[in-house]
Amino acid sequence: MSTESKLRVLITGATSGIGLATAKKFATQGYDVGVLSENADLVQSVVAELNGAGLSAFGCTTDLSKPASLVGLFDRLELDRGQIDVLVNNAGIGLQGDVAETSNEDLRLLFEVNFFSMATLSRDAIKVMAKRKSGHIINVSSAAARRALPGLSAYSCTKAAMHAYSQSLRVEGKCDGVSVSELLPMSVKTPFFENARNKSKQPYEAPTLSTTPERVADQIFLAANRQGTDLYTSFLARIALAIDGLMPSIFERILVTRRLQSRRNK
Repeated sequence: MSTESKLRVLITGATSGIGLATAKKFATQGYDVGVLSENADLVQSVVAELNGAGLSAFGCTTDLSKPASLVGLFDRLELDRGQIDVLVNNAGIGLQGDVAETSNEDLRLLFEVNFFSMATLSRDAIKVMAKRKSGHIINVSSAAARRALPGLSAYSCTKAAMHAYSQSLRVEGKCDGVSVSELLPMSVKTPFFENARNKSKQPYEAPTLSTTPERVADQIFLAANRQGTDLYTSFLARIALAIDGLMPSIFERILVTRRLQSRRNK
């Protein structure tokens, strides 16, 4: 099957973790997969692996922390490769540190990568998707968008911004035949925690209740084949966030207790 007749997906942060698992999932399901990351060697390696397996993939090396690199990018990719049917905004970076330890530079970097790159690509995508009354935008957020955690204020607020943006975009998209989904994982076993910036004196550790990137990739693919909605990778996340929404003071007391215990154990 030629690439012209394939559905096409563009995935940011597609060279590791959730993004890589998602690229493989879509490729094995017959999609032409756009692998976007800032590391040219990794992009080339993933594309070569997928194409070598008889699948269809193309690469795009872009630094999402630099706004100028995103100007006109979506349109250029469509011109070079063809219609992009699904956009998966997956790329993201983390930072551990209390508010007092987090600089404005830290905040700006996280917002550039986690929020503004997503917003730019989503805006450019919905413009062209709305004209043809089809397409799907999937934003990979976090349960931290709904309940910010101590020591993760910068990361949490970028995901909260993505959550609000996705809600608005979903309503606008429905009026133009474009679906918008948001995935809110609780914790995923990926290199994310190893690569995250750390301003604190404590190691950046993933929570014990984690899921796999492959499970998240399955959820992303599921989202691409249904009407836009919020999806969670864990039933526990659904329950916890529902309780938090009804009784936020209880969660706050739990978080304060755990934080004080952690201080005493140092």
